[in-house]
Amino acid sequence: MIIDSSSLIIFAKINKLNVLERLYKSLGITKEVYKETVEEGLVVGASDAEIIKKYVESGKIKIIPLNEKYEKISEELIKIYPQIDIGESSIISLCLQESKRGVIIDEATARKVAKLYGVRAVGSLRILLESYKKDIINENEIREIVSEIIKNKFRLGGEVINEFWNIFEKIKKRN
Repeated sequence: MIIDSSSLIIFAKINKLNVLERLYKSLGITKEVYKETVEEGLVVGASDAEIIKKYVESGKIKIIPLNEKYEKISEELIKIYPQIDIGESSIISLCLQESKRGVIIDEATARKVAKLYGVRAVGSLRILLESYKKDIINENEIREIVSEIIKNKFRLGGEVINEFWNIFEKIKKRN
């Protein structure tokens, strides 16, 4: 699975990259995402930067370079959709290059752009639901993780949280 900076940072901040690893086996990022999460993070002393760096060094997260064609597509995406950043445009382009149909992105506009290009975009909360359905995390863990995400000032609106808990309750009833 390909992952964007914000999702990668939040899972590292709450020390739950192992959830992503168990759910997807392999994670891919671009050099732009590495720069945003690790290089810039280390400069400001972000603890999550060190965690992500270790995952990259161990090979659990792979930096996949964009070839010239998809590098240009990434640049074009930013021109066409100025609301998305270089990390988001690069991972959408990486999905196209690698013929991957899934990407983890939390930013709503970037998810919409991915969808326009035939890429299924899911957010961090959807990852939690999928992890619960596959018995990677239990109900207590999901509640703790959401609490940690909120404590770490991850931007979640009330409507989004309410919708998440409604979906979670429906999933629980089916299990």
